[in-house]
Amino acid sequence: MTDKVPRPEQWWRPDRFAARRPRLAARMAVAGAVRAFFAERGFVEVETPALQVSPGLEPHLIAFATELREPFHDGPRMRLYLHTSPEFAMKKLLVAGVPRLYQLARVWRNAERSGTHHPEFTMLEWYRAGAGYRDLMADCEALLAPVLAAAPADLRGGATGFRRGEFSCDPAAPWQYISVAEAFRRYADVDVMATAPDPAAPDTRRLKDEARRIGVWIGERDQWEDIFFRIFLARIEPRLGIGAPTVLYDYPLTMAALARPSED
Repeated sequence: MTDKVPRPEQWWRPDRFAARRPRLAARMAVAGAVRAFFAERGFVEVETPALQVSPGLEPHLIAFATELREPFHDGPRMRLYLHTSPEFAMKKLLVAGVPRLYQLARVWRNAERSGTHHPEFTMLEWYRAGAGYRDLMADCEALLAPVLAAAPADLRGGATGFRRGEFSCDPAAPWQYISVAEAFRRYADVDVMATAPDPAAPDTRRLKDEARRIGVWIGERDQWEDIFFRIFLARIEPRLGIGAPTVLYDYPLTMAALARPSED
């Protein structure tokens, strides 16, 4: 006896799609609110290529690979990747001289499927020259209210905020701002900064000991950043955004990729 592959849902049948149609209208309304928000602030909407030479530098993101073929016989072939984020291309436009830009981009991430992750989804990303991360925090606060207002009340349970399962989150309530170090202390009882005194050489063994102490499973080959995310996903993320949106800031310097160090 062999396992059978589940039959995909035939969502395109009119009787089944009828239940989804209101969500399509809600998506259009939300996208319109996002575009209006950035247009009022002088941002340019861009659409950057999804095919990239490099899949990116994030060790925990797996890109989909494909092959580019030239339109003539026996032409050269090139291995390319579907972007996991439009970050690289958008930052190149920032360097090129576009001072304010945003994108509603379709992105792909392989080996991801859960209640909160999917192998393809739409991502909103924006950048502004001459602005710091606290300006982006203010952008987030200003953006979520019109997005919520654009979503029909019946699709969000008639609530004044966002809802997922038993939890709700009201963007009109005072937002919660918490540093990564404080989040680890408060929710995991771990001094994460003490495990990375040298950003170039974080202390993996020390963070492993902390994970074992609080009962978080780790793999023998896990590196410092792997353990960081295991603790974060197990003990911290489920506690965030309850009641009001939460902004995490001041990540450890050892995790900096395309960001510059904070002045603090």
